[in-house]
Amino acid sequence: MTVSSQVTPAATAPAQGTSTPPPATLPAPLGLFERLAPRLHHYGLGMLRAGLGGVFVWFGVLKVIGLSPAAALVVAVMPFPAGGWFVPALGWAEVALGLWLMSGRGRAVALPVLAAHLCGTFAVLVLTPSVAFAHSNPLLLTLVGEFVVKNVVLLAGVVVVTTHPRH
Repeated sequence: MTVSSQVTPAATAPAQGTSTPPPATLPAPLGLFERLAPRLHHYGLGMLRAGLGGVFVWFGVLKVIGLSPAAALVVAVMPFPAGGWFVPALGWAEVALGLWLMSGRGRAVALPVLAAHLCGTFAVLVLTPSVAFAHSNPLLLTLVGEFVVKNVVLLAGVVVVTTHPRH
């Protein structure tokens, strides 16, 4: 006896006049996170913009009033003799960048300016590696190295808030 692949069992049809409804599938109830996530996402971009701008303003004000712990580092990294005017001027620039970022205006121009400023902070890693890396090992960051490397996150945030389409 041989079995053909073309032979299939006959389907049983429902009795005349009756129909079988498809089984009902109800969506699973949403969890707390799934209910909150869209609302949080709606406000997240504004929170990120305010947070990034606030950090720029805060760090800038500390430079302006002469209380920034990064001031000596900034002067040490400069490839030119930075006078006493340089750190406060940089502070004012950071305040302006922070306010610009929070305003959301001129994003096409703000992105390269903010990116250049943040990338400039990476000069510490190249110009004074002994300050950024322990034992000349690029995997062993010092406190200063961590301070500089965290700017990768700030840079990513700046890219997100300046390139997000307006609604």
